[in-house]
Amino acid sequence: MSAPTVEGFARVRALFRYPVKSMRGEALDELVLDASGVRGDRAYGVLDVGSGTVLSAKREGRLLEASARLEDEELVVTLPDGREYDPGPALDESLARWLVRPVRLVEAAHFGAAVFQGIEDFERDDSPLSSWEGVESSFVDESPLHVLSTGDLRRLEQERPDLSWDVPRFRPNVVLEADVESARAWSGGSRLVVGDVEFEISKGCTRCVMTTRAQPENLSRQLDVLRHVTAQHDRQVGVRARVVRTGRLRVNDVATAHVRAR
Repeated sequence: MSAPTVEGFARVRALFRYPVKSMRGEALDELVLDASGVRGDRAYGVLDVGSGTVLSAKREGRLLEASARLEDEELVVTLPDGREYDPGPALDESLARWLVRPVRLVEAAHFGAAVFQGIEDFERDDSPLSSWEGVESSFVDESPLHVLSTGDLRRLEQERPDLSWDVPRFRPNVVLEADVESARAWSGGSRLVVGDVEFEISKGCTRCVMTTRAQPENLSRQLDVLRHVTAQHDRQVGVRARVVRTGRLRVNDVATAHVRAR
């Protein structure tokens, strides 16, 4: 029996790419999706030379104060002082001065599977660190694609209007304009056809300390964001996915869902 189909249930509202892991990224009108996910997404990382791990804002929250973009496929990094750098010794030296440790920029395509670290207790930045291994040729934590719906955010805003539920807290690749009920229908195994591409939902996206971190543009540190998501939503907001059919994804593309029967 084929999965029920819901046509036109959602529309692409926003698209994001994050060229350097845990730095702020760029909003785009179009993304190219290949078998490994969004082309250029988490393609670079900041290597902590001492530990041999690739830094994440789960451990080093200051990374969110920097930003990265790709111009004609060439990386440009902007540090908190506003200075812009191409990859190279000048960037590595400036990163090391800023983060006060030996670091250098590395490219995922030539690095292999990275090891990442994060604090075990999001309430305490001085809590012990846990480690995990990422995937080959990309500095994503786990899955190649992260999808969030406006329904997810509206529900959270209704539950806790005193907190800020801005999209940058969740760092999605794709934001779909969809109501709460449509978002709830997504489950592991469901497929979404959006524009030229198709992707399969793997599971809900388990949230971490990243959602509580302060960021530029008036996003303050709010531990209650993760406290609430943990207590009311089993720590999950949005979904993780893998690419089934490659192609281009554009803002305003319409989505069709092939929902797995429960």
